[in-house]
Amino acid sequence: MAIGLLASMQANAQSEPSKKTEADCYAQQATLEKDMRDARSRGQMLRRRQLQESLDALRARCDEIASKDTHEARVMRQKNVIMQLRLDLANAEDELRRIVSEKNK
Repeated sequence: MAIGLLASMQANAQSEPSKKTEADCYAQQATLEKDMRDARSRGQMLRRRQLQESLDALRARCDEIASKDTHEARVMRQKNVIMQLRLDLANAEDELRRIVSEKNK
C-alpha cells in the first residue's frame, strides 16, 4: 500500500513540477518511517531516535511547503496523517506479536 502511494506521489511530482517539492517531501517522510520500523525491529533504538529527529525536522519543512491552503495540499496532508496512523497500527501490531511470543517462550 505504501509503495503504491509513493509511486503515485512520485508520478504526480514528475507530471507537475510545481508540486514536486511537496510530493518529494512526503516520499522522504515515508522512507524515514520505513527506516524507523526497520531500526525498531532490529532493536536499534538509538538509530530509531535519530531517524525520529530527522523525521520531525522534515515534517516541519513539509508543513511549511504545504502551508498554502490549496486542495492538493490538504489532500497530501491527509494522506500523510493516514500513512502515520497505518504506521502506528503496524508498530502496535508488531509490539503485540512480540509480547505474545514472549509468553510462548
